[in-house]
Formats: sequence, structure tokens, C-alpha cells
Amino acid sequence: MLFNSVFNYTNIIAGTISIIVTLIIFLKDFRSKINILFSASLFFWGISLIFNGLTFLFQHPTRGAQTVRDFVVISSTIAAFLLFLSAIVIYKGEYILKKWFLIVPLTIFLFINSFVTSYFDKVVYDSPDETVDIGNGIKTTQPVWVMIFLYVIPLLLIIKAIIYLILTKKETRDPLIRSRMNYFIIGFSFIILGAMVFSGSGIIEQLFIPLSTETELTIFFVAELFWILGPILMLVGINVKQIDENVSSKNVINE
Repeated sequence: MLFNSVFNYTNIIAGTISIIVTLIIFLKDFRSKINILFSASLFFWGISLIFNGLTFLFQHPTRGAQTVRDFVVISSTIAAFLLFLSAIVIYKGEYILKKWFLIVPLTIFLFINSFVTSYFDKVVYDSPDETVDIGNGIKTTQPVWVMIFLYVIPLLLIIKAIIYLILTKKETRDPLIRSRMNYFIIGFSFIILGAMVFSGSGIIEQLFIPLSTETELTIFFVAELFWILGPILMLVGINVKQIDENVSSKNVINE
């Protein structure tokens, strides 16, 4: 796939939006551990999207292209693990960060997952035998079993994070927290939907039939749309109190 593609541009746009949202959330309360974790997760998510687009600046599977791709898979893995940890901290409280039986295994698992995805995910020529340059540029490929580490495990972590957010919402009576949880749950869900759409196309192409360029671009566009909306909804959730106050002020003025 050559760089001059809608997919690459939207990847960079989605990643940039995620990083902007990250900075806004972080500056809102940079002393909160939950805020730091949550911001870091969205930051790495944004970095992975941007580098995913920049990978295709390379027309040949050089070491540089492989290094950029390594940043993609490692950053997305870190993002999933941090989102999962953020949701646990929101549900359990910040004291859970001091529990070695959670942090140590999670850190080890993070390193293993990052190593497997970066080592076995390869940049090759976009051609039938993956070694001959036919003018289509490069593509990424990996053994089918590596997709478990690349897609399935991060998806499961984010799904588990959503479950913790739902539990948080159920166990609180604070209307503000419940309202924020709604936005976070939907935002997380959009990231999952985007990942499922994107990874599903890769699995179909590797296991069943090759997809046409038009089909791939449509799938990528849908995934990117979910990935853009996800962080934006989380930002709305962070600022939901201010939105409610503005609405209330307008109602008072109108009355």
C-alpha cells in the first residue's frame, strides 16, 4: 500500500485527535493517577495510529519501515494494557496500584505481548510472494497465531475494561459519575468496534479470500471513524459537568 491513501491520512488524523484529547484530559488534573493512566493510554493509542500511517511512507521493506511498524504494535499493546489498568483503578481505587500481584504479572505480560508482536509482525512487499517489488509499495504481515497477541489479547483487555466501567456505574449513585461512565463505556466500545472491523478484514484476507482495494478502503474508513469518535466521546465524558452547568445556565436565562 502506497502512502498516498485515504487510510493513511485518516490514521494520522485519528491519532492526532487522540493525542489532542490526551493533552486536554491530562491538563485538566495532572496530579491524579487515574488521569495520568487514562491520558497515557490515549497517548499511546494516538501514537500507534500516527505511526501506522507513517509506515507507508516507505516504498521498500527497509529497516526503517520495520522500526516504525514496531512502534505501531508496541504502542497499541501499551495502550490496551493502560486502558485496562485505568479501568481497574477507576473501579477499585488508586491503592490497587501498590498491589504487586496485579502490577508485576501485568508488566511481564505487557513485555511478552510487545516482544511477540514486534518480533513476528513483518513489513514486506505488497506482492503475491512478498519479496518482489511490483510497484504497490509495502504491507504488513504476520503468522496467524500472532494475531492472538496483536488483536485478540488487546481486545479482551479493553472489553474487560468496559466491564469494570459498567460495574463502576452500577455501584455508584452519583449522577455525574454515572453520566461520565456512559461516555467512557461508549468511547471504549467504539475503539473496540474499530479494532474488530480492522482486524476482521486482516483475518478474512489471510484465512479466506483477498479483498479488493475498494473493500479494504471502506473497511478502513469505518474503523477510522470509530477510532476518531472514541476519544472524542471520552473527552465529552470528562467535561460532562461543565456541559450540564452550561445547559442549566441557558435554561435559567431562558426562563
